[in-house]
Amino acid sequence: MSGIIYPRRKVFLAFFLCPLVLGFIAGIIRTVAVLAELVNNPKLLGSVRGAELVLMPFLTPLLIQLAFLLPFLGYALAIALIKVKKTPRNCIVVSFFGGCITTLWVLLFISNVVQNIKGAQYSDYVIEVLILFVASMATCWLTAYLFLPEGSCIED
Repeated sequence: MSGIIYPRRKVFLAFFLCPLVLGFIAGIIRTVAVLAELVNNPKLLGSVRGAELVLMPFLTPLLIQLAFLLPFLGYALAIALIKVKKTPRNCIVVSFFGGCITTLWVLLFISNVVQNIKGAQYSDYVIEVLILFVASMATCWLTAYLFLPEGSCIED
């Protein structure tokens, strides 16, 4: 029987490093936003150091990877152990669960903020959480589409 063995290591690493990709995109967007704010308000020029601005696209992915280390470690392990194969349905299901895991993890942090800060409410964070959910779903879908093997793999 000729077939390709399921690439567990590649699938695990791809899904484990999903937050890194999303963090890189967020770092670039944040850098552009800070630059735009500095251009619009020159009085703020002394409040941002050049090194902070230059390192933002590189440090943001690392911090996001660190923040989502535990949930995506478990998520990547589950996908690699279940041996998910690439189908349109599986790509959508994997992306949906990735978005849910990310959102639930962030809601744990938000609940801590809401409980400990007077006047903070969950409704203050709805737009940010929704954007995070959609961005995480898109990143997980792209990872599933690019790194999951086709349905012709044999079990090892």
